Amino acid sequence: MNAWRIENLPVLSPCSGEDLVKVLKERLEESGSRLIHEEVLSVHERSVRTVSATYDFDGIIVATGTKPKRIEEFEVNQNVVYEFKRLPRGIKSLAIYGAGDVAFDGALKAKHVGISEVHIFSRSDRMKAVPRLVQLASDLGVRCHQAEPIRAVEGFGGRVKLFTDVGSYDFDALLICIGRVPNVPVITKPSQRVHVVGDASGSFRQLAIAMGQAVDACMKILQGGWCS
Repeated sequence: MNAWRIENLPVLSPCSGEDLVKVLKERLEESGSRLIHEEVLSVHERSVRTVSATYDFDGIIVATGTKPKRIEEFEVNQNVVYEFKRLPRGIKSLAIYGAGDVAFDGALKAKHVGISEVHIFSRSDRMKAVPRLVQLASDLGVRCHQAEPIRAVEGFGGRVKLFTDVGSYDFDALLICIGRVPNVPVITKPSQRVHVVGDASGSFRQLAIAMGQAVDACMKILQGGWCS
């Protein structure tokens, strides 16, 4: 949902994250699968425990993706977020902390949805994103602050003030993109019936690889004779 553009799924033409999610949702609904909206707390052998119940299955695939690395002291108000989709509506200025692909993808999406002022702050003097993203962002007027880490953040009047070694800056919101880690629930007493796939497994964070791993897990479950 956060992606400005997805180009690494060979069978589809480049599209936005929203467009791809729409297609995946349609395929899920067509399959007749039951969708349960509950937070999963743990997986134990053949059981999935949520905040309200425990469910037993013949096979379990954990495909929970990643979660962002946080800087808790920067979380001064609701305008400091880690996911683009969490940004307040109608903002005109945005600071992004990070120098990787996710940061620059967020900057490009910000420009395309009409956020006029977008700044990227990097701890390093080198931008880690692929050159094409960096060039596209530059072409759209995204300002990059290399080797200018954010030291502190304050909230004021529904906005945010950033402090660096160079000075202070005021923005409507701050998007933190300093990296992501696998988002895996507690798995106690794992068994061959539990398969962790995609980004949750610490893979290469490629959509096609994640899908292939999920299909591989499904085939192993079926060959194991656990599902009829």
